[in-house]
Amino acid sequence: MAGAPEAGVEGEKPQAARIAQAVLRLVSQHGAAASALGVRLGAAGLAYLLQIVLARSLGAADYGTFSFSWSLVTIGGFIATLGFGQIGVRFLAQYHQQGQHGLAQGFLRAGIMASLGGSLAMAMLLFAASPLVERGYGELCTHVLAIGLIALPFFALTDFMEGVARSQGWTIRALVPPYIIRQGAIIVILLFALAIGTRINAEIAMLAALVATLVAALVQVLLIAGKLRTTLPLAPPAYAFRDWMTAARPTLLSDLALLARQNIDLIVLGLMAPASAVGLYFAATRIASLLGLIDFAVGAAFGHRFARAVNTDGTTPEAPALRTLYAEARRLTLGPGLLAALMLILAAPLIMMLFGPAFAEAVVPTQILLAAGALRLAIGPAEDALGMAGHPDVVWRANAIGALVMAILCLLLTRDMQAVGAALSAAGGIVAANLMLVLGLRRYLGLSLFGLPAAREAA
Repeated sequence: MAGAPEAGVEGEKPQAARIAQAVLRLVSQHGAAASALGVRLGAAGLAYLLQIVLARSLGAADYGTFSFSWSLVTIGGFIATLGFGQIGVRFLAQYHQQGQHGLAQGFLRAGIMASLGGSLAMAMLLFAASPLVERGYGELCTHVLAIGLIALPFFALTDFMEGVARSQGWTIRALVPPYIIRQGAIIVILLFALAIGTRINAEIAMLAALVATLVAALVQVLLIAGKLRTTLPLAPPAYAFRDWMTAARPTLLSDLALLARQNIDLIVLGLMAPASAVGLYFAATRIASLLGLIDFAVGAAFGHRFARAVNTDGTTPEAPALRTLYAEARRLTLGPGLLAALMLILAAPLIMMLFGPAFAEAVVPTQILLAAGALRLAIGPAEDALGMAGHPDVVWRANAIGALVMAILCLLLTRDMQAVGAALSAAGGIVAANLMLVLGLRRYLGLSLFGLPAAREAA
């Protein structure tokens, strides 16, 4: 009898161990997604704080000048990697998986050179456009932009190294420098300048952005370089330029199409509606963009895992492994995404009250954009799965068709319906892009999301 309690305790140990193992497995599987979401939420908070600091310290005119110039720099920096930042997630994950260290070293060198070369090309292009910028926005804007162009190679290097870190699942190392350190450093520099009595203008703000971009790039390299040497040991570099360029070209085009999708509605609305309508719609897009944090977080956590679920010959994805992985990723976007969308839709009237009474008219556009964002999350991280499995051309076509549909609808709807018309146009573009992505998942990866028969095509 005395031994009975001990037997019970011993019987409970395996069960406790199983529970502990299950918890550890859950954390290990989804910790990267939670980390990515946490970093992006922190970055969103810093972004809003940065806008407040800039608006209060610069004034309306200089704030507009800095915002326009920095937007050009950030767009140029993202494009400057020529797609190597994103395809690095796929190729470096596969090279690590297959022990192809020579190709990994070759890719790292090629990616750095492509980023630096792309930065030079983008800087020359923006510099050549400076007369147009001066004509439209004034001489000060060209001076501010000239300072910003110095930051381009550091911005592009950080973006490329983010892809390198994501290829190994190093979420914090990948995301903290570009999203936390860069924005945080700008805030710290500006607050320090104000504290010592410096008068802040657009040029000072851009100098702060330049220093912050340099610091973020340096931190990114320091965080990654040492660990990368042990993960991908030094080896004589080998180069597969044809494979890399074949993947990078549609990836770059997809980024350009995505930029178009993210800006066409505002551009057309600005041309066809009064400034008040643009302000209402811009506020709506800021609220709706919160849903994108979930999509980004899951994509950042699962991108390298999708790449590793590809056969060692680099051609045909392993269907069972990829389907299981995609189902897991889709659950992480679908449940939290729909819940967040519903909560934001219900809270939209209250949120817009915080912007001011005039923004009550932005409630309906906000709810339309949130509903469209929920549809986007319903299919899961399709772009990441297709891109990592070797089908970036499908993603490029989907984004291009989405941008085209959005542009056509904007021209038809925004003149009469203004902000609501722009929101409906954006929703139409999202639906069109989603449809193309779902068809791509079925055709190339054999993934059926809505109970339709999946027709598998070899890669």
